[in-house]
Amino acid sequence: MSPITHLLASWSLAEGSAVDRRDRALITWCGVLPDADGAGVAADLVNRLLGRPETAWYLGFHHQFLHGLIGAVLLAVLAAGFAKRRLRVLLWGFGMVHIHLVCDLLGSRGPEPADIWPIHYLAPVSAKWTLYWQHQWSLDGWQNVLATALLIAFAVQRTISAGRSPVSLFSQRAHLAVTVALRSRWQRLRDRGREER
Repeated sequence: MSPITHLLASWSLAEGSAVDRRDRALITWCGVLPDADGAGVAADLVNRLLGRPETAWYLGFHHQFLHGLIGAVLLAVLAAGFAKRRLRVLLWGFGMVHIHLVCDLLGSRGPEPADIWPIHYLAPVSAKWTLYWQHQWSLDGWQNVLATALLIAFAVQRTISAGRSPVSLFSQRAHLAVTVALRSRWQRLRDRGREER
């Protein structure tokens, strides 16, 4: 799945973690940061733009370091180190990485056999426990588009009802602006609906 979908899914699930804003953010980032092992895409792109020999950093390292047991432990321990409720964040963070892995197994590249992207659960230590699903959805498949649309709808609903949005992960000021805008728009729609009755 795309990093945006991972972010929305992780944020939505972290909303049920019953911890404060900072700890929810740490849990959310545990569900997004496994994709940091795909940062080699930047080097590949720069080499291509500069006319240098092609590199395969992205394909060589993505799903190798943070997409497995080692990544789950590393990210959860790191998040717990910054948390107020350390044990809770550790457990939620560990679980959130695994939800990321399940999402990638379902829909990160496929569906052609050559396109299926496995999860090397014990990488880079071992090639054992390599997981794959032969019916993997393509990244732009309707399943991923639907999942993203539903997650956006949940985020909008949560922003209106509880005043909490995924925008707060990046900027509290922007979060407040989004919250005010969505709530006022929702109120205008409700008022118009009452008038039409």
